[in-house]
Amino acid sequence: MAVPKLKIALVVGSTRSPRVSPPVAAWVRSVLAPTIPPTAVLETVDLADYPLPLSPSGSRIPAKVTSPGVPVPKGAYGDAQIDAWSQKIAEFDGFVFVTPQYNWSFPGVLKVALDHLFHEWAGKPVVIVSYGGRGGGKAAAALKEVWQGLRGGEVVGSVELPLGESMELAQTKGELKEGQEQVWEKEGKTQSAVKTFAQLLVVLQKAKV
Repeated sequence: MAVPKLKIALVVGSTRSPRVSPPVAAWVRSVLAPTIPPTAVLETVDLADYPLPLSPSGSRIPAKVTSPGVPVPKGAYGDAQIDAWSQKIAEFDGFVFVTPQYNWSFPGVLKVALDHLFHEWAGKPVVIVSYGGRGGGKAAAALKEVWQGLRGGEVVGSVELPLGESMELAQTKGELKEGQEQVWEKEGKTQSAVKTFAQLLVVLQKAKV
């Protein structure tokens, strides 16, 4: 019997227009792709593809829709959008969040996406990739704290990507300045991302044993 592959979501954590999240996530994916073993899959999940209401639906409290360790039933949230989001996230064993820094934290749309669920996140390890003028360290710290509140698994590590001279282009056109990827390479960000992702794989593989 074939062993199921580890499934990891690369979550694009911004829906602003214009937005530079997709190019940043694409860079992360390009860096990690050569290191993904045959036993694992990395799938991009864009929050823009999963529009969600601002607040949970009705009286359903995400932490109460099932018991710990019991899969969330289909339709448990009573809202088609939230139920679709739940089913998607439940597929994954771990996550790589790509998030910008907004006002010393991460985007509200990502907070909404997190808050709509609970058991689907619980116990699953993550890597946080933040970006901003100086790398988005405060966004990463805020996301880590929220993740702990969700009873998520280990925050294996974080990678901070300074936008530097790409900042204006990122804000106005949702693009990275030509050569930005090479700057990150020189700053050791590629190596850091690969190393942190490898650690995530180790954590996931141990959990499967």
